[in-house]
Amino acid sequence: MTDEIPVGHAPIVAAITPDGRHVYVTNFGSSSVSVIDTTTRSVIATIGVTSGPWGVTVAPDGLGAYVAGFGSDTVAVIDTTTNRVAASVPGLDKPLGLTVSRDGSRLYVASQGGNRVDVISTATNTLITSVPVGTGPRNVAVTPDGTQLYVTEEGANAVTVINTATLTVIATLPGFLFPRAVTPSPDGQRVYVTEYGGNRLDVIDTATHTVVHTVTGLSIPFGVAVSHDGLLAYVACNGDDSVSTIDLVRNEIIDTVPGFHAPSWLVVTPDDLNVYVVNNGNETVRVLPTPSGAYPDVGPLSGGTAVNIIGEGLGDTTAVRFGCQPAASFTVLNDQEILAVSPRLVTDVEIEATVGQLTTRTVGRFYYLPDSVLTGISPTSGPLSGGGTLTVTGRGLITTTSVRFGTVAVTPSSVLDDKVTVTVPPAHTAGPVPVTVVTRSNSYGHSTFTYVGPPGITSVTPSSGSTAGGDPVLIVGTELASTQLVTIGGVAAAFGIISDTRIAAVTPPAAAPGPANVTVTTAGGTTTAPGAFVYA
Repeated sequence: MTDEIPVGHAPIVAAITPDGRHVYVTNFGSSSVSVIDTTTRSVIATIGVTSGPWGVTVAPDGLGAYVAGFGSDTVAVIDTTTNRVAASVPGLDKPLGLTVSRDGSRLYVASQGGNRVDVISTATNTLITSVPVGTGPRNVAVTPDGTQLYVTEEGANAVTVINTATLTVIATLPGFLFPRAVTPSPDGQRVYVTEYGGNRLDVIDTATHTVVHTVTGLSIPFGVAVSHDGLLAYVACNGDDSVSTIDLVRNEIIDTVPGFHAPSWLVVTPDDLNVYVVNNGNETVRVLPTPSGAYPDVGPLSGGTAVNIIGEGLGDTTAVRFGCQPAASFTVLNDQEILAVSPRLVTDVEIEATVGQLTTRTVGRFYYLPDSVLTGISPTSGPLSGGGTLTVTGRGLITTTSVRFGTVAVTPSSVLDDKVTVTVPPAHTAGPVPVTVVTRSNSYGHSTFTYVGPPGITSVTPSSGSTAGGDPVLIVGTELASTQLVTIGGVAAAFGIISDTRIAAVTPPAAAPGPANVTVTTAGGTTTAPGAFVYA
């Protein structure tokens, strides 16, 4: 079976159907779309479309494909059951990248000429609205939960984030150099962006909208695709005609395959065993097997890590060993993949597979890590708006990949073996949430962080007293349990917390008679009651 498939003139972008049976490739130079059958690895249809097809995406149900017509300012709608153009949507402005919402109801299109993202109803195939963004939008990607749309803007050297519910820009991330492709991780915690001018892959935390990691050493990267298990990323590099494989746990390049021809785009098959790479330079699509090895390649001493073993000729495997110990269990999925569960061990080991009854060979390496332990967090509370720095202390934290606040995962800003720092994400409601540390050993530790609403003051009793100070007062209000400071007339007052609604304080001396502001500062913020206490 061939691993290089001829397509049309100047191919650019590819998209794969959810069942993995077909790959659709846009041919910019011949105004067509090639349809590849992944079983036979051959082109089974060539669909004529309007001038300059660029981006292509497939609907979640696999029944439709959408093609951006850069030369015609339209989007072509292809019926994938017949491989014919069923409709054309006008009104765009030099469209390039596009993607479908997770429920299939909307199509988001980067209209580069209009500096906007156009939103199309897939039910009516009509343009329903546009969202203004920065200069030169290029590609778009929606997070798996469907709530956020990420837009790369080459003209502005930025990435914009759009709230899909309100269709408004909620964040703009500067500092990129010709950002091009963009794709989310399967769990939605991260978004990956190639910098065509910066020779790197950026990792964006979707909770904080910040770049938390950068993978360098990529020569003019163009397209990026992520495996469905979220462990690997594949990057097409124009500069040296290669495809690099990146370990997304370590955020480092683990393999580089040369011999491509101006690779522009790539897609991963649903079984994660093959990558289809568009060669713009020689007008082909090359099928690249995923690299052999064990993924993930780390786990706790206690065992229990599910490991995908990728290789060739594994279909007759009768035993899998981690070092000298047999796997806790294993399942042969096909001739190229085994799912094994690590046993309990105390060091890093080679993984061996016995194929048939006679042949044993090393198929990967697995590293055992000490279990992580979380001993505490500081601070233990903060405002609903988030934004402060939280420090996690413990041991075995050096491989921390994320810190979860309830269901929200945040990538750490600093990681040491005994300390991890992270920016607290915002929350919608006040109250405690579990804080969980996730490490590469798949071990967990947890504590509790309490989100505190903003405080309020409803009364100060008595409301007057001597300028000499020393008068006890009762401050009544809301969200007062985390009070950190009380000032009267701008001077710190001794205080004691009675409950979430009451604080006892002692007035400090005043320089002169008159009204004084009463201010309370809590973990949730600061509130002031103007002139609530009068010095007589």
